[in-house]
Amino acid sequence: MITLDNGLLTVRVAPERGAEIRFLGAPGGPNLLFHQPTATPLRESNSTGYGSTEGDWLSEYRGGWQELFPNAGAPCQVQGVPLPFHGEASSARWEVVEADATTAVLRTPARLPLVLERRMRLDAERAVLTVEETVTNESALTVPYVWGHHPAFDAVEGARLDLPGATARVPADYDPPLNDLRPDTTSPWPLVAAKAGGEIDLRAVPGGPRERVVYLTDLAAGWAALRRPGDGCGVALAWDLATFPHAWLWTEIGGPDFPWYGRSRIVALEPASSWPNDGLAAAIERGRHHRLGPHERHSTWLTVSLFGADTRPVTHVDRDGGVDVHNPEE
Repeated sequence: MITLDNGLLTVRVAPERGAEIRFLGAPGGPNLLFHQPTATPLRESNSTGYGSTEGDWLSEYRGGWQELFPNAGAPCQVQGVPLPFHGEASSARWEVVEADATTAVLRTPARLPLVLERRMRLDAERAVLTVEETVTNESALTVPYVWGHHPAFDAVEGARLDLPGATARVPADYDPPLNDLRPDTTSPWPLVAAKAGGEIDLRAVPGGPRERVVYLTDLAAGWAALRRPGDGCGVALAWDLATFPHAWLWTEIGGPDFPWYGRSRIVALEPASSWPNDGLAAAIERGRHHRLGPHERHSTWLTVSLFGADTRPVTHVDRDGGVDVHNPEE
């Protein structure tokens, strides 16, 4: 485990499992990420497997923040290579290139001839984490990929989600019993049609059991913020909209099925290069994938910052981690 700490922000990263971020919060404060280190379900790495890469991945999932690359969502085959659920980078052992108290550089190859490098750096004076990433094509061929980040936050009741303008798309093929959104609908953020009639405001993190998936497209800017007015905790994201033009909004609160078993409280806002979550092969068919020519590189960035949250909505998050809030007196 790698721990980064500047006295204002603590980040813990597990290179041995997808370089996933397992803790994000103020030193001595609560983990703003959902993280539930339960014994069950039995992990695939300690058993004979679940018969699918999705089952295997979910058996290992305990929350946190994963990186989805070069596949996101459903397993598929591309250029003759089988790509697992959510991409092999999310579960691979990453090489630690460099690490000190406030900086870490990690790297992993993919099954396709791509190498992903991530540099994580804490600001010297603020509760801000900068993530800079580069994908390198090591081959003489053009290689496709999709890319996403999967930060799952603790779904504290009363929390609020702030976003710029977007189109909210509720998929037709996701409708478990705890879903309260009308499937196969499209509307401007933040209001979506409810199955029971009327509208639901997606800015409000639900209290009771809910399972939702919404794809956010046509984003006006690449940022989001989760506010917890009850305890004053806030976490803001900003990202490169050219690389991640969409976001997936996933809510998992009290779902009874594997691997949740009624005990999870998750709200995830996931910057993504494509939608929906049916994998790279389908993204190629839709023309929603990225690609790198022979020996090309592509670099991108994300920023994470903590801020003091209250009832005022966030109106902007900049690349440097600055957070603007609505001031009714202005």
